[in-house]
Amino acid sequence: MNHVIDQSCDAGFATLRTLVEKYPTLRTFAKNANLDSSEFETLSSDSFAWPAERKFPIHTPQHTALSVGYSKIAAEVPKGVVSMLEKAAEIYGITPSVFEEAKAEKVAASVDYLLPSRKRFRVSSPADVPLAEEAYRMKYAQLSVEDRAEAGNNLVNYAKKHEVPLHPSTKKLAGLTLTSTSIFKDWMGARAEAAMQAKSPLASAFQKLAEEYTNVEPFVYDRTDQLKLAAAVSRLDKEAGLTRHYGRKLLTPIETVFNTDIPRDSLMKVGSSLANKEMLRQIPLTFWEDALGADIAKEVAPNGTVNVETLEQIIPTLPADLRAALETQLAAYNR
Repeated sequence: MNHVIDQSCDAGFATLRTLVEKYPTLRTFAKNANLDSSEFETLSSDSFAWPAERKFPIHTPQHTALSVGYSKIAAEVPKGVVSMLEKAAEIYGITPSVFEEAKAEKVAASVDYLLPSRKRFRVSSPADVPLAEEAYRMKYAQLSVEDRAEAGNNLVNYAKKHEVPLHPSTKKLAGLTLTSTSIFKDWMGARAEAAMQAKSPLASAFQKLAEEYTNVEPFVYDRTDQLKLAAAVSRLDKEAGLTRHYGRKLLTPIETVFNTDIPRDSLMKVGSSLANKEMLRQIPLTFWEDALGADIAKEVAPNGTVNVETLEQIIPTLPADLRAALETQLAAYNR
């Protein structure tokens, strides 16, 4: 079975999002392409640049452009398929300029401010990082949940690029650590009690939120879900008049949600479990060959060491039984 990813098998279109970030001009083609699975089911094999595998559809200009994009980041594509894609692109008038890579974002290269839209927390050089971090921590309580997350994320990225150490708790303040659901539940209980003492009708809302995090997975990993949760807690805190307790009886919403010291970028999702990326890199090639088969193992570990970014893209495309088996086998290494 070939596990090259294209638009016909891109689970959640995670790879497509990466493509349009890398090749911004490709975004227009993606918006105008029909990406419904039924679009590909009725196509004849000669509508694909790789007929034998029914990969890389070329029946429209939009899909041809997307197929060329997917082929550029695929681990291995036969020369004949590449030639077919080039020919189709030429026919549709799709020029190489479509695949010019985006310039490095300002935040990754030379950020002027941690909050560019507000021109706050200047970081024009690595020497500014400690000063920006101190200012960020001092003004933290005055920032909105969204600004805390944005400024903190930019600070961590800039410091990492220039190898400047940060205070251990800064990632937590920035919203870049995992959420322990049991700790979150406890803080919701504390808020419910504080709201009852304040005779706020929102005490039941906090209690309900606590109950929702009973008998669930131990961690919340998805940052979008975490930020939504922090925003919801922030809104309830303000309506219940609990913000005066921050730093004494209660943690801020960001600290309540991002309540562990475990950096989320050190982990990846495998089924319902979380696996340490560094641990994955230490697992021998024979494991991946036995668990996924030689072809997929070659794709995820071309040099003998697993490429966690490639693995993260491929796992969602695996059959459910194979994903479940992989999760079980990795559990032994996660101990």
